[in-house]
Amino acid sequence: MKKLTAGFILGSQLMFGGTLATINGEKIEEKHLFPIIATITQGRYNSLQPEQQEQVKKVALEQYIAQILVEKEALKKGILKDTEFKAQLDIALKQLQRQLISDMWLKKELDNIAISTREMRQYYNNNKSEFIKPKQVHARHILLKEEAEASAVISSLSRYKGERLHSEFINYAKNLSIGPSGPRGGDLGYFGEGMMVKPFEEEAFSLRKGTMSRKPVKTQFGYHIIYIEDAKESESAEFGEVRHLIEQKIKVEKFQKFVKDKVDYLKSKARIREYI
Repeated sequence: MKKLTAGFILGSQLMFGGTLATINGEKIEEKHLFPIIATITQGRYNSLQPEQQEQVKKVALEQYIAQILVEKEALKKGILKDTEFKAQLDIALKQLQRQLISDMWLKKELDNIAISTREMRQYYNNNKSEFIKPKQVHARHILLKEEAEASAVISSLSRYKGERLHSEFINYAKNLSIGPSGPRGGDLGYFGEGMMVKPFEEEAFSLRKGTMSRKPVKTQFGYHIIYIEDAKESESAEFGEVRHLIEQKIKVEKFQKFVKDKVDYLKSKARIREYI
């Protein structure tokens, strides 16, 4: 635990738990940071890498702590009695209530939309091109700093084939690779096109299952020796694999139409005068 000067305690091991910190006895939970995180990441938090997510959480936590400290100081100065504060609070509460009412009603309407299996199956049959799984390879690699060293490893591994090549490649990766996947035998798992740097990707997708690169592949990270453990050709996803995605897609489309139609109808019944 690290004691900080602002009068709160923060344990880095709690960053992904319920309570992230306390400040003068007040708990700060992960849910309190959601609005700040959404603002910082512009709603793209889930697309960030784990280390980036942790950094965003730390920044959001610092901002939330600052808000609490400023709030406490303002309360001491009597902000609750300030006329301007009362007026702004009244506006904010009305806006919040209106937004909450709207959001809750829309959520209930969304939940009420049911999609039949027949609808989903029909969408799947009419849009199969949306559900093509691209070609993937399961690769391992050995990353080295020097080209000569990589060439020597390739020369040594070239003596082996089949299962022996597979096992020896893993051993070499564990003992020699400077990449973070080294301890895992150089295992990079499955990946599709566009997920790796170009020279690495081109070589990986040119190799057959059970074979390795015959020349070092140079990237900005160093020199790679690539082994293809498995390859999956492009294929159509089965209906069961994408059923949930189809259901959500149709549901959102129906919901968007429902909202537009409802708003258009309500506007037609209302007396609206615009001044801009």
